[in-house]
Amino acid sequence: MQGTAEYQDLMRLVADGAIASAAGIAPGQIQPSSLDLTLAEEAYRLPGSILPLPGESVAGLARQLALERLDLSRPACLARNQVYLVRLREELALPHGVEAYCNGKSSTGRVDLATRVLADGTPRYDRVPAGYRGQLWIELIPRSFHVIACAGVAVNQAIVFARRQVLGQAEMLARHAAAPMMFVDGTASAADSIFDGRLMMTADLDREVLGFVAKPTHLPLDLTGIGRHRPDDFFDPVRRPPSGWLFLEQNRFYILATRERIVVPPDLACEMVPFEATAGEFRAHYAGFFDPGWGIRDGRAVGAPAVLEVRPHQDGLILRHGQPICAMAYEVLSRPCGRLYGDCGNTYATQDGPRLSKHFVA
Repeated sequence: MQGTAEYQDLMRLVADGAIASAAGIAPGQIQPSSLDLTLAEEAYRLPGSILPLPGESVAGLARQLALERLDLSRPACLARNQVYLVRLREELALPHGVEAYCNGKSSTGRVDLATRVLADGTPRYDRVPAGYRGQLWIELIPRSFHVIACAGVAVNQAIVFARRQVLGQAEMLARHAAAPMMFVDGTASAADSIFDGRLMMTADLDREVLGFVAKPTHLPLDLTGIGRHRPDDFFDPVRRPPSGWLFLEQNRFYILATRERIVVPPDLACEMVPFEATAGEFRAHYAGFFDPGWGIRDGRAVGAPAVLEVRPHQDGLILRHGQPICAMAYEVLSRPCGRLYGDCGNTYATQDGPRLSKHFVA
């Protein structure tokens, strides 16, 4: 395998035991180019974040630092702004030269639940080294809401690759010229929308409801409660300001959408990557992976907007329509994927603007 694993590669890795779980890998965990990671029963509340040094196990650190042990075989409430370390059900025995990279699922990001994966002896979050054998753990920090979690819930996902191939500037320009991968108002984006090999996307403030902002609440959000929560218990709508200037308050959590619509061709995957610091100090996303087939409907590349989570860090942020807000990096799959995003009823395949997570009543 060379490049990023697609559906058939992931199926083979599961069949060969390179990816395993005592609970079994459910068919629904295997996405077109990523694998959903699920919570196990063992969990701890910690006084802060921790990374293992070479030779250290995450389990040992968790048990040594624990303020409280939780058993997620039954639903448990994780308190807002507390740090939790939870073992994942999935374990890895990766082949030589094969590594993994993790990121939060879209539904996780949209409820402001920060996630970071840890591997034994690896002092970096979300990176699993080539040939790794062992457990995986995940750090969970609920930011806006208390959340109810239990074993089996998928809150993160991993891509697996050998010699990862991220497209550069010249390759992106050639691909976009041959088959556009981003559209604005139905027209292919200009070449200058590609910078440093990334598609640059901008904020959409030209709609009546621009997005949503998290509101203070005592109510917990149940991660297993699909379609069961009332939006107005957790979010207020953000409406278009008459002035055209949208003020985002420091340390508040917003869900917005991009003006542009992107396409992920069958032979590529895509990641929303951290935006350049010179454009403003804010976190533009939690969930980063876009599977092949995103923006393809009925075999046509029509594009779909990206929904992103924004949290200004140091100061408030004034946002205007068309202001750059996020960037998309594309990478080559090991082969064109035959099971595209949306083929199996994925939650956000038809989103057309800002949308809350699947936990909310539509």
